[in-house]
Amino acid sequence: MAIQKTEALLLRKKDLRETSLMLSFFTRDFGKIHGVLKGVRGSRARGNANPLYFSLDEIVFYEKKKSDLFIVSQCEAQEIFLNVLKDWDRAKAAYYILELVDVFTEPCGKVEGVFETLLNSFRALDSKKEPAATARLFEIRFLMALGLWPDSDTFKLTKGAASTLSCFEKNNWQVSSKIKLTREVDSEIKKITAGIINDNIDRPLKTVKIFE
Repeated sequence: MAIQKTEALLLRKKDLRETSLMLSFFTRDFGKIHGVLKGVRGSRARGNANPLYFSLDEIVFYEKKKSDLFIVSQCEAQEIFLNVLKDWDRAKAAYYILELVDVFTEPCGKVEGVFETLLNSFRALDSKKEPAATARLFEIRFLMALGLWPDSDTFKLTKGAASTLSCFEKNNWQVSSKIKLTREVDSEIKKITAGIINDNIDRPLKTVKIFE
């Protein structure tokens, strides 16, 4: 693979040896990728290259021979979602959304619409939209993109929950993200989305176990 440049959102990272990081990104053009970013830790670290959670980055990467990992040579923040960083309720929703994407996607398997849905969810959280409503909207749009969302007519819902689901399914993100959920409607929809998610994974989500 030639040297590539794309927009990306960090899914997870961990220390690698003394100076490097092991990274997983979800990118606009290539789906999920795993990569190594060298020289960003320690006394001689490149201070402007360490990726942050909750930021839109521009990364440059290339293929490492005889390895499934890419070498990430550059990572520059284009948009930092400061209100997510500053607010724990927003951060919890964001970490949960990142784990969903990480668990349900395969490396280099681009799924149409997932990157935009992920980016829109972070922008909604950053603009102080309700965390719970944003999480429910993301779940539904994400499951739709993956082909895992059933016909909502099969659900037995109250009028408020049915109306909200219809909006989340059919309207654009800008309109849907303005909806405020009552606790009862949130609970109804969350029961449905959690059921579908749990039916398609082999272990409980870490963020659900930690945050609830």
